[in-house]
Amino acid sequence: MRQGNDLLLDFRIAVMEQKLGLYGIVVRQHGEIIAEHRWRADDEVQLYSASKTFTAIAAGIAMNDGYFKLSDKVVDFFPELVPEHPDEKLLKMTVQDLLAMGTGHAYCPLVNVLNQGLEPTNWAKVFLDTPLAYEPGTHFEYNNGATYMISAIIQRKTAMTTRDFLMPRIFTPLHIFNPQWEVCPLGVTKGFMGLFLTTEKLSRFGQLLLNRGQWEGKQLIPAGYIDEATKVQIDNSGFNSGWATADNHLGYGYQIWMNSYPHSYRLDGLYGQYAICFPEKDAVVTITAHQEGNQSDILKVVWDTLAERL
Repeated sequence: MRQGNDLLLDFRIAVMEQKLGLYGIVVRQHGEIIAEHRWRADDEVQLYSASKTFTAIAAGIAMNDGYFKLSDKVVDFFPELVPEHPDEKLLKMTVQDLLAMGTGHAYCPLVNVLNQGLEPTNWAKVFLDTPLAYEPGTHFEYNNGATYMISAIIQRKTAMTTRDFLMPRIFTPLHIFNPQWEVCPLGVTKGFMGLFLTTEKLSRFGQLLLNRGQWEGKQLIPAGYIDEATKVQIDNSGFNSGWATADNHLGYGYQIWMNSYPHSYRLDGLYGQYAICFPEKDAVVTITAHQEGNQSDILKVVWDTLAERL
């Protein structure tokens, strides 16, 4: 039953009053869309860092298929790119460290070079050449390069881009046909950004996570991996960034954020691309937006006007 006008009334008023730049919202509960509203057509939009969670899920499926393990060392996938005299810390970095943003970097290698106006061809080499400040697994630092490396590992081990690997495993079962996902100069799916979907299609993926990997009676993702991905894998309470808020300091899973709203987690992309899962309410709230101010204001409106009504 759709109850959009009633359920979303206070939310819509707050969005309008605060000028939050929303494109659309889809609310699912008990597997069904119960409310939705559009401020513009449901076009495919750039998901930015919400793309990261798709990459993490691809890794979970690939590991279940036997392509690699959480404990595998990152350098072993790229022997030809390892520095001549590698830091001992780099030699310890694992796939799990990539997934949890605990690589040991003090800053994101890719953002650093791009901010300098450089356009390197081999992003994996940039990542491996960047010095580490911390022991892997001990320090959270939001790192686009970590997600890119997951995507590069998937391509190395499966001989498919992350996008193509996910086509029969996730996208086609969710009835998401021919999704567009940007690649790096070497043809590797970027992983950390660049996936384009509609709000409603993104909501299907959120529902898949809420279902612990099951869709239409089929187990698409190992349930145990979903359980690990959606719980705290690293402490990010000390995360210091110009954009970080309370909802960025409550723990990080495998490319998934924990929320200030109890017992919930989210996919999170720049400008307000969200799929917010509430397991205790059996609900998913999915939002696409272009909010150039503090995008966490969108989350606050969800907490204040919507979450308690689910």
